Amino acid sequence: MSSKIKASLFNHLIEAERQLLEPEVRQSERALDALLDDEFIEIAANGTSFNKYQVLTRLPTEVVPQFYNQHFKGRMLSIDVAQISYQAAYRRSARAEFNYSLRMSLWRKNSAQEWQMVFHQGTPCAAFTISMDDE
Repeated sequence: MSSKIKASLFNHLIEAERQLLEPEVRQSERALDALLDDEFIEIAANGTSFNKYQVLTRLPTEVVPQFYNQHFKGRMLSIDVAQISYQAAYRRSARAEFNYSLRMSLWRKNSAQEWQMVFHQGTPCAAFTISMDDE
């Protein structure tokens, strides 16, 4: 199988990744439920692991950080699993220092033929230049 991802799917998954950073999505259990697979697991930058239930109960109560993401890459791991990776910078408030990380997500097509995130991990990395154009 070719690992090349179709441009339409790649763009759809970038948009879905970015939706997960939007305040109205992060504060909506229903919106999060639609984007996250029931078997979802996240490994946070500090090594803590979360399942879907924990994310659905935690995210809606959090203050939404300021996020930038860029340099997306994508590939198909199988016919119904895609991998997306990118650089992310975030901070808790406009006065806070940025935290930099490399992010990786696995998206799986469910039985309704919709793509849901099944795995996400953020790994701290050295600071990088934040590009303000949409990459």
